[in-house]
Amino acid sequence: MTRKSIWILLVVFIVIALTSHVASAQASTETQPPQSATNGDVAVAVFSKNANGRSTGKPGGDTSPTERLESQLKKQQDELDAMKERVLKLEAMLTAYAGNKPRAERPVPADPLEADSYGYERIRGKSVAADTPRELLPSIGQIGAEVNLLVGGAQNPYKSNAGFFGGGSINLPLLKLPGGKLSYEIMVTLQRSKTDIQVTSPVFALVNSALNSALGTPASVNNLFGPLPITNPAVERSTVLTVVPVTFKYTLTKLDRYRFRPYIVAGLGTYVSLSTQNLTQFNANRFVAIPSVANLLNTLLQGPLIGGLAPAAPELRARGIGQGQGDVRFGLNIGGGVEFRVTRRTSFGVDYRVNKIEGRNSTYSTLAFKQGFHF
Repeated sequence: MTRKSIWILLVVFIVIALTSHVASAQASTETQPPQSATNGDVAVAVFSKNANGRSTGKPGGDTSPTERLESQLKKQQDELDAMKERVLKLEAMLTAYAGNKPRAERPVPADPLEADSYGYERIRGKSVAADTPRELLPSIGQIGAEVNLLVGGAQNPYKSNAGFFGGGSINLPLLKLPGGKLSYEIMVTLQRSKTDIQVTSPVFALVNSALNSALGTPASVNNLFGPLPITNPAVERSTVLTVVPVTFKYTLTKLDRYRFRPYIVAGLGTYVSLSTQNLTQFNANRFVAIPSVANLLNTLLQGPLIGGLAPAAPELRARGIGQGQGDVRFGLNIGGGVEFRVTRRTSFGVDYRVNKIEGRNSTYSTLAFKQGFHF
């Protein structure tokens, strides 16, 4: 049981005791029979006047029952007043302890967006104080948090072509800073691209050597380069998954009256890169005169190359297992953007980021349209 519950039970107990005590006292007074004279004596009330001219009734020279009743009631009233004073003190202590002091009235802001920051809400066109949780920071949302959807374009690392970019982020408020606020952001994005390249496969050279031996061609260095071409045009499909779990975002809030907020971000990211190379013009029937041998070579050598060297086994391709090569690297994610508040819950803006991954030819940038949802 908490201290607050103990205080409440104590106050209720005292009030019940006082009510029972007063009720019993009044009942005993009303039901008490009048005292009668005994031993044949007759009580005669003798009235006299005191020094102030007030008449008093004294039966046989003693205090009358009326005065005794008045004295008893006055005594009980004094006790009741003292108990009421104690109850008021206990209630004051309980109120101070429980923190139930009435909240000071705040001026109602004119801007409905600012009204959210001060804990007011719109009811039938009027701004009234609401007992709803206020913002953690002076923001234009309820608690200053935000979820964003990102859609746009991106350059790609490793000299790949530009491609599609999409993802999302969530921002959680941390603390106030001069002119704005600091938030913690987590972002996850994915981008894809297609690039035309030339790949040279040493595996094809080994196939040429075995093929020439089977065909009875005299051994020669040139056998490594024919009859199959070891360099072939291909389409590279590249995918980059970006996970940025640690990002700090500073948002400028001085322009809230215009519903406009610029921001900058900086963080650390993890980058997963995957790629495959698909041969576009390879056909062994163009180079091998024996159809059965050419068909076998097409079965073994066509398809997405792993590392630009050789395709996966036909059995794996038949199962639909993803092919390609990739790795995981760390990098920096920095940038900024702007957002414009449309309604109390939604906003839109533009986000620009620069990513620097460890290794060569790894720097790339993204530009995306952002749709924000605030809560």
